[in-house]
Amino acid sequence: MISAVRRSFRIIALILFCTVLMVAAAVSLSLTFGRWRRIRLGAFWSRWWSRGAAFIVGIRVNVHGSVPEGTGFLVVSNHLGYLDIPAHGSVFNLRFAPKAEIRKWPFFGWLTALGCPVWIDRKNPRMSARYAEEFKATMEHGISMIVYPEGTSTDGKHGLLPFKSTPFAAALQSRTAILPTLLFYHLRGKGEHNVAWFDDTPFGVHVWRTLGCAGVDIDMYILPERHLSGYEERKTLAAEIHDLMEKEYWKIEKNA
Repeated sequence: MISAVRRSFRIIALILFCTVLMVAAAVSLSLTFGRWRRIRLGAFWSRWWSRGAAFIVGIRVNVHGSVPEGTGFLVVSNHLGYLDIPAHGSVFNLRFAPKAEIRKWPFFGWLTALGCPVWIDRKNPRMSARYAEEFKATMEHGISMIVYPEGTSTDGKHGLLPFKSTPFAAALQSRTAILPTLLFYHLRGKGEHNVAWFDDTPFGVHVWRTLGCAGVDIDMYILPERHLSGYEERKTLAAEIHDLMEKEYWKIEKNA
């Protein structure tokens, strides 16, 4: 009964909040001239959406470490599911890179578009160079990008998958600092629901279960930024960042 009431309240609150934010964001973007001003404004609205959605759904992001001064980082993270988006978005001003299929989703696709993301067509690998160039230009304009180089989500309990190297090409080209982060999910209250979305559970079913939970604590560990002097090859860079993050992952797990 309690979970049903909680779920109903959250759904109504999310619809109202997202509708108001969509209107405000659409108006402000329509009155803003200049491509990069619009993209920077989109990152601003993404952060407001992330904070509001996290509050409504009962997500608490506990940050370990500090956000370094400066802008235009390539934020790299392990991937546990859709809750990664409000988690990172509530801490950083970011430009996201969602899969292109989301653009066609009713309501959520429109909402995502207001963040001025880089739409990624995973079925067209020939576009990789174009995406890398857009990432590079974004970071050179002082706007941070977020990537999940595992390429898919995991249960968050067995380490990190190998990293795909393509997202690191833009950082090498722009010599942008990389900011590694690690996420750990913890369900508040009773229940056996794994809030990491990593298996064949339909998206709607998983969201429905998550909305009925008491809440989710997300521990975000911000590791020291890595500057790229001396790196020339993206596969080497991706492997080194992966190994660094995996080592810290198991260190955190051991001390938990």
